[in-house]
Amino acid sequence: MSIVSLRTSENIDAGDAVYASGAGLASKGDALNQDRASLVGVALTSGSPGSLIQVISDSVYTSTSTFVPGEIQYLSTTRGKYDTYDAVSSGVGLTDAEGLYVTHVGRAITTNKINIELTRPVFVENPVAIFMLEDSGSPIIDAILQEDGSTIKLESST
Repeated sequence: MSIVSLRTSENIDAGDAVYASGAGLASKGDALNQDRASLVGVALTSGSPGSLIQVISDSVYTSTSTFVPGEIQYLSTTRGKYDTYDAVSSGVGLTDAEGLYVTHVGRAITTNKINIELTRPVFVENPVAIFMLEDSGSPIIDAILQEDGSTIKLESST
């Protein structure tokens, strides 16, 4: 069992997925940024900003969450949380995010225990595209950003 103590940069609850910031402080991880998706573990203890917490990186964590035994848990787009791949990937499809960094947190071994098995984050592109039809009522965007950074303004934009 590997346990490390880190100072927190924010309020962290036991069970939160955490990464170490550039300053070495524990913060809640999320799947929307590579640095925040590079986890150091799951918080064993809770803490307020500046306090020391314990983080576990490779053993069994007993949680208050309910899991389905055998299901793999991945870092969520919600800070500090993890869930099944289906829940995480469907959540990013509802956002305007470019994609997400898939980070394997662990595998549920019982309904309240997860075996922490961290992996490096792997970027997966958001498969959702926005289509504007010519007969669309009033457009919800006023410009289109191109890959080279230039924009195409729509006729309705000011």
